[in-house]
Amino acid sequence: MLFKLRRLAVALLTLLAFDVSANTFYLVRHAEKLPGGADPALTVCGEARAQALAAYLADVKLEAVYATAYQRTQQTAAAVAQSQQLKVSLYDPRDTGALLQQLASHSQPVLIVGHSNTIPPLVTELSAIAMAPLDEQDYSMLYRVDNSAQSTAVTILRQAFRCDKTE
Repeated sequence: MLFKLRRLAVALLTLLAFDVSANTFYLVRHAEKLPGGADPALTVCGEARAQALAAYLADVKLEAVYATAYQRTQQTAAAVAQSQQLKVSLYDPRDTGALLQQLASHSQPVLIVGHSNTIPPLVTELSAIAMAPLDEQDYSMLYRVDNSAQSTAVTILRQAFRCDKTE
């Protein structure tokens, strides 16, 4: 019974995903974080990666930037939001339905910053295309989900970024 309810919930969320107005979503895991603690900040390399993400998205006119309440996601999103003169909107990674409702209000591209265990499932919900999990040490994946009336496509990019700074 629980399995059937879960399948139904996933199916409903997938249907909701197709009602989302924005056609393009960029999704990324937060940048490199300091070790230890429940809410670590970004490392020097993480801060540099966040700036590189902002530079990469500079030519994309974003309508909104979303991030979870954790320091590392806020700091990653802040670089992009600041460069595009946007505020970072909070979302609860455990409530995907609420996030999908928020996304439904947008008609332009949106950036979503999350975590290694939340971004691939969110890409799957937005696209109905199964995504492999992220490794805990992988900070370089950038997903682009394009939803059009004709089809849905997911582009997975590995950010060309290298940090030689010592922490």
